[in-house]
Amino acid sequence: MGVRNITFTNGEYYHVFNRGVDKRIIFNNNEQQDFFFRRLKALNTTDSRKYIANKRNRLKGEIIITDGEELVSIVAYCLLPNHFHLLLRQNVERGISQFMQRLGTSYTMFFNQQEKRSGSLFQGKFKAKHLEGDFALPTVSAYVNLNHKHHKIDPQKHLVKSSLLEYFGQELGENICDKGEIDEVIQQADGLDEYKKIP
Repeated sequence: MGVRNITFTNGEYYHVFNRGVDKRIIFNNNEQQDFFFRRLKALNTTDSRKYIANKRNRLKGEIIITDGEELVSIVAYCLLPNHFHLLLRQNVERGISQFMQRLGTSYTMFFNQQEKRSGSLFQGKFKAKHLEGDFALPTVSAYVNLNHKHHKIDPQKHLVKSSLLEYFGQELGENICDKGEIDEVIQQADGLDEYKKIP
């Protein structure tokens, strides 16, 4: 397997994404999507004891609060039937790599057990792009939040979960994005009304 051609730096933002091997569906039902979503919170910790406990935990209905530091700040996310997008800020050394390895391993084990299959679920290593430029953060967060529109995926007909409602303060379930990061995105966009105009 090749070496990733990107260096992750603390305090910097990265657009991270991956899809199912052979473009296969990675979320067949709400339970699978919900498990992945909750793992975004549960595995985001420097406390490896909590990570081990979460790997073994089958209480999928709970988000477990950990004692360690967060590996990353989650700025935006979009979970689509055959791939996902995340906008992350690295908080600790190797934070993104560690977080994504845990997430990929945990979800693949869960998915394979549910689907009675074995082997890789994702298409190789996750992909990552470093955000650069003055308006990159609002633009990329809007791209991630609205990614289902870019792919013409109707959320009424397909499993789609996005952080867009967290930005609008309308999320009725769990909020997992860092509120301070959302505020920063909206401020850089010159307010929520301007943010909503980003294509």
